[in-house]
Amino acid sequence: MSMTPDPIGSSTTAHTRGTARVAVIGAGPVGVGLVERLLANAPLLTPGRPVEIVLVDPYPAGPGRIWREGQSPLMRMNSFAKDVTLFPGEAVRCDGPAHPGPSLAAWAAATATGLLPPVDPRLRADVRETGPDSFATRRLQGAYLSWFLGEVTRAAPPEVRVTVREGRAVALTGGPHGVQRVRLADGSSLDAHTVVLALGHLDARPRGEEAAAAEFAAEHGLTYLPPGFVAETDLSAVPPGADVLVRGMGLAFFDLMALLTQGRGGRFTRDGGGDLRYVPSGREPRLLVGSRRGLPYRCKPTHRLALEPEPKLRYFTEAAAELLAGPETLDFQRDVWPIIRKDLSHAYYRELFAADPHNTTVSWREFEERHAVATPEEVDRLVAAAVPDPARRFDLDALRAPLRHAVFPSADAFRAHFSALLEHELRRCADPARSADTAVYRALLLFFEQLPRLRARLDARSRAEELDGAWLSLFNLVASGPPAFRVEELLALCRAGVVRPLGSGMRVRLDRTAGRYRAGGANHPGEAAAAVLIDARVPDPTVTGTADPLLASLHATGAATEETLSDPATGYRTSTGRIAVDGLGRLVGADGRAHPALFALGWNTSLRGARAFAIPGTNAAAFRHGDLVARAVLTGLPAN
Repeated sequence: MSMTPDPIGSSTTAHTRGTARVAVIGAGPVGVGLVERLLANAPLLTPGRPVEIVLVDPYPAGPGRIWREGQSPLMRMNSFAKDVTLFPGEAVRCDGPAHPGPSLAAWAAATATGLLPPVDPRLRADVRETGPDSFATRRLQGAYLSWFLGEVTRAAPPEVRVTVREGRAVALTGGPHGVQRVRLADGSSLDAHTVVLALGHLDARPRGEEAAAAEFAAEHGLTYLPPGFVAETDLSAVPPGADVLVRGMGLAFFDLMALLTQGRGGRFTRDGGGDLRYVPSGREPRLLVGSRRGLPYRCKPTHRLALEPEPKLRYFTEAAAELLAGPETLDFQRDVWPIIRKDLSHAYYRELFAADPHNTTVSWREFEERHAVATPEEVDRLVAAAVPDPARRFDLDALRAPLRHAVFPSADAFRAHFSALLEHELRRCADPARSADTAVYRALLLFFEQLPRLRARLDARSRAEELDGAWLSLFNLVASGPPAFRVEELLALCRAGVVRPLGSGMRVRLDRTAGRYRAGGANHPGEAAAAVLIDARVPDPTVTGTADPLLASLHATGAATEETLSDPATGYRTSTGRIAVDGLGRLVGADGRAHPALFALGWNTSLRGARAFAIPGTNAAAFRHGDLVARAVLTGLPAN
């Protein structure tokens, strides 16, 4: 692929004369997924028209920033290899053509057997170890992304070419003859007829309590690491043996945990009873960790379902059609949540009755008939009678807040309880009779694709606080949890004293008298003090607070705005932090108008849902949004 495209209209290259150019800012999975959709749709929408697609990114095209092939093998994906693809198959309902292709797992298998070209020798072990139900290394996913980009580029129509411009875009201005001029950090520029922002996860300037923590660190000679990408964070500032307060127990925490333990020479081993133990190197710190929930998300379920094929949603599809047909604005809690809860309950108990009938007292047919017409209170009574063991019931409150009533006299007593909960979670994950958990996981994936249909009909508060708030938190809790091996490692580290849990409702206090950070939780008295504080999470989406120079400059000039949700009737108003785009993905400026030649795509836009990867065989939003934007870009290109 060419690395330095010529300016539009350059007389030095005949190919570029009369060529329409599309600049895609961001060459990670969202960007290269868009390239595939542009190439697939170009023969249909711009037949015979010379088009050049330029990927602009300081990081390698394909892997981008997050999936670079040079990172530590300790960094793992959080999705099953069989559930990762960039190829839109026949199940995708969009106007562009389908383009089936292998999942990450299928690509790894074909690579291992020589059906596809070999990978870098350093990744051979990664390939061999990657099966359908494994969690591949992120660097192997980077190799898959590089292969994907190469495949779609080689199959490009003859009149369309793809080039790569290595560099960071820092500004965007109108150029001569109506083109857009992209300015790069090295002082060079690139002209294009259309620009698409595929920026992915961006750094953000510290604000609020993060800014206060950073200022406190500067005043007292402490160490504060703000939200960011752990794999590229300089952790040398964390001294061996130091107490380190860690705020957050999500995926970023597990990355941090791995790099500060195994990454510093520690190792895991099995004892005679098969339990995982941690052997310290002496160079790891002690991690004092807490969060709002106080526990990690639920392990990724690996159970095989007793019922095949997997069921569709029992109630939502028909109910959603009725809701959409009505004239009223919808309230999530009143109109939508009861249907979701009933569908999740149905999915859980349908599988439970098939996989673990010894723990039920009635037939599935009787239960389902009564469940279908029951009110929420009647469902509770039905379940209590049909499933006598409370531990076998579907309990959303316990799932969301398992530590809500847990109070212990000391940190040691809580630590024992915390370890017992981890042990219980691991047993549950390994128990074939708990396949109902997998049924809920699968149902949530279906809801993730279906609920956006109702977004436009929901009131502003419901969209911001329920759909994007409480609902998404529940989805992440069940569907975005860590692999079981990470929870087992956490348990081993707790037993070794390397990790010490602080509990739920974690609060951090700036002790100016002692010049230390102090933190505690709601589950036991006392606080822990430390000279190091780490916020273990990726930054929230933000336009007004972004640290990205390009997005910041677009916001400063009014070309990009932050999505605002408001309800004039109630006075409710809030900003989501996301890049405001219209239904075609065009940037909405400060004047409220959509720019015809500036687009944005990805999870951090108001289109939402367009995450980096998709599950094969699904009508994923990532594919539908990518196809929508690609077609809008191509149809909006100027005539020859």
